[in-house]
Amino acid sequence: MTDTTVSKDRLQTLVNHLLERDAGAHADAIDELADIGDERIVPHLLEVLVIDAIGNNWGEFGFPAVLRERDPPRYLDLPDVRWPGIRDALAAIAEPDFDSAHAWVEWESWYSQQTIEPLEGFDEWKLQLYRSYLPPVGGLLDCEPREFDLQEMRWGNCDRSFLAALNAPDFVVGDAVDTAGKGGEYERYLDAEATVFGFELDGTAYAVARWVLFPHELMNATLSGIPVSLTYCTLCNAPILYDRRVDDEMRTFGSSGMLLSGNKVMYDEETETLWDQHSGTPIGGPHLERDADLLLDQFAVTQTTWGEWTTEHPDTLALDIDTGYDYDYSYYDGNIGFFEHYWNREETVQPGVRRAEDRLPEKTSVYGIVGSDSSEVWVVPVDELTADEVLAGSVDGQQIVALLDATGDVAVYEAPPTPVERTDTGLLDSDGETWAVNRNKLQSQTGETRKRVTGRHGLWFAFRTHYDMAHVVT
Repeated sequence: MTDTTVSKDRLQTLVNHLLERDAGAHADAIDELADIGDERIVPHLLEVLVIDAIGNNWGEFGFPAVLRERDPPRYLDLPDVRWPGIRDALAAIAEPDFDSAHAWVEWESWYSQQTIEPLEGFDEWKLQLYRSYLPPVGGLLDCEPREFDLQEMRWGNCDRSFLAALNAPDFVVGDAVDTAGKGGEYERYLDAEATVFGFELDGTAYAVARWVLFPHELMNATLSGIPVSLTYCTLCNAPILYDRRVDDEMRTFGSSGMLLSGNKVMYDEETETLWDQHSGTPIGGPHLERDADLLLDQFAVTQTTWGEWTTEHPDTLALDIDTGYDYDYSYYDGNIGFFEHYWNREETVQPGVRRAEDRLPEKTSVYGIVGSDSSEVWVVPVDELTADEVLAGSVDGQQIVALLDATGDVAVYEAPPTPVERTDTGLLDSDGETWAVNRNKLQSQTGETRKRVTGRHGLWFAFRTHYDMAHVVT
């Protein structure tokens, strides 16, 4: 029961004790806060719960998992990075009492569904906590201006000091890394069924294995003379390829270690601006101040198998697995580890995501096209498409058709005269004209073309939470 006689000043003093470099002071403050039972301190306790759980069980919760056998970052390994009794205190104040091995995740998921007003001054308190106990994260989070709510920004149990972007990797001819080959200079690691992210730049095809990108979540490279960043949110299943030129200046992107509505938050090293990975827009720092309407240009990414990709792009280049980062990438080949509870349980959503009874289940795979206003998006449910089906609809006032291409992934094009039927040779429009389906365009027998409309992959929740308006094309 809440003790209503305790002053706000006393509550503020106690939560400030949680910031001290003294685990004993933490324990004493937590005991008193639990006895008081004021719900307004729950947001404060949740913040320290996550740091306590990960810092004191790095071997189970460290990310990326390939680093768990190594020492945790020094700032997580200090004796004062402990808040004894934190879970019991939460259970005494709030309704749930989670006691599983992943209790901190369950608490985060529960908290994301609540509307709890913290004590006055929470934003500055949280910034101080992160600056002190998660300095690589706190240094980025303490930015102005910002368009996000600090209470909704969650720590993703990593940071830029150990979730390292894959920078300037080498690409080699696909045959050199295909397991169907024999011998050679390069490690043959790509099986036909391996999931890859394929893309084309200036006529050259490239492929990056998902399980190699997984512990980096981001790649910076200059390919075909174009500086690009292949970003990947593992929880949204969102591979997005951005042009990393901003106002004619090249940016080097990395993972901040933070999540907003379940999607990773990026930053750029040159200005330390925070960026929304899914929308490609600045959300805090210098670039937001200069141009709040800034939107990164992007290229189409195909999510398919290595076998399907090479069948359609036999001259593709592929990532050389000898990256120099000393990671055992094979760990991720078919192993989702800690994410198993997330991917295999429909009822589980990422902490930071407020569930909604909406048009689609939260983890539906969709392909989204952003409109002329970057805050509005149209999505195509991927699983609703079959090999012999064409979905026609309207996106931002433009007629489009969506279909599965030769690799089995969704592709969206400007529409020929509709309705359109799928045939053995391509598409048959309402005028009786046949259109060949190519990667970047539809082409009629008379030479007329319809361009491909570039979109982005992801799960439905990422679209409905990261855009002001999300439409479903049906």
